[in-house]
Amino acid sequence: CRAVKTTEATKILKQLGWSAFTDEVGDKFTQYRLVDRSVQVIYGIRKGGLEQQFESTLSLTTEAFSAVCLTIRARGGSYTPLVRSRKGLHYHFPEILEEHVRQASDDAITWAQEQDLDKALQDCAALPTTAPGARPVWHLGALAVLGDVARLKSYQASFEAGDRLGFVNYVTMDYIDRAVVLAEQSAAGV
Repeated sequence: CRAVKTTEATKILKQLGWSAFTDEVGDKFTQYRLVDRSVQVIYGIRKGGLEQQFESTLSLTTEAFSAVCLTIRARGGSYTPLVRSRKGLHYHFPEILEEHVRQASDDAITWAQEQDLDKALQDCAALPTTAPGARPVWHLGALAVLGDVARLKSYQASFEAGDRLGFVNYVTMDYIDRAVVLAEQSAAGV
C-alpha cells in the first residue's frame, strides 16, 4: 500500500461509480447518484505535519430541487445543495491509502442516505425572506417543489405593491414569477 494523492483519489472514486469534476478554482469534487438524491463531495489530500489529511465537505440534492432552483435563477450550474453536512469528512493518518478513500466514499453515501429530504425541503421553505446569499433561491425553490402556490402568490402581490419583503437585491419579480409557475406545476403533479 502506498500513499494516495488527490489525483489518485479521484481515479479510485471514479472506479466506485462517482462522477469527477474540477471547478473554476481547481477544487476537485465528485457526485454520486442514488435513487432519489445525489451526494457531492468536495475533497483534497494534504500533508499536515507528520500526517496526510483527507478533508472534504458533503452536500446532497434532489434532481427536482436543483432543476427548480436553476429555472428560478435562469442561469448557473445544475447542482444546488439541499442539505450540507456541518462536519464533512476528515481523516488523518500517517499516509492516506486507497482504503481510506474507499471508506470516505462509503461514509459519504451513508451520510446521504441518512438525510431526511422532506425535512430538508421544509427547512428551506422556512427560511426567512431576508436570508442572505443563495438562501433566497433555496427558499423559493423549496416552496416551488412543495407546491406552495399561496405563499408564492402572496410574495408576488407584495412585490407588485412595492414591498420586496427583505429579499436580497438580485431576487427580482422574475424570480417570484418563475417560482409561482413551478409551484403550480408541482401542485398539479406535472
